[in-house]
Amino acid sequence: MKYRKNLMIMILIIMFIFSSVAAIAAEEPGVYKETITVTEEGGKYEIGFVDVEFRKDFLDSEMLPVTFDVEIYAENGKSYIEFSPDVKKFLKKIHIRVDRYNGLLYDKEVEENIAVSIRKNHLVVSHFSRYCLNR
Repeated sequence: MKYRKNLMIMILIIMFIFSSVAAIAAEEPGVYKETITVTEEGGKYEIGFVDVEFRKDFLDSEMLPVTFDVEIYAENGKSYIEFSPDVKKFLKKIHIRVDRYNGLLYDKEVEENIAVSIRKNHLVVSHFSRYCLNR
């Protein structure tokens, strides 16, 4: 009998610890941020559930290497990937591969994490700014 009581107490303690960890994680803003530096060789970069691929000589060599701040977030219930600084025109198109994602993203408008469901998709872009991931 005493063994069962101790076992129940341990199970309750473990459940309490894990529920606290989940609550703390849910409070963290669900924003993916990376700073990437791309050279004339191009390259592939992973930002959260998104891969961005730059082909060799994608931009005029005088502008390289270039550093981008990349952010994935939500706004007004829609999911976005944003690149800064904006680039008006690439010499070769950039491939943005989005993996399926069901989880939380921080919505800047309502200032809280929201549940999003993003389908796997592929964008081919000729300039950088902000792109909606909910297609």
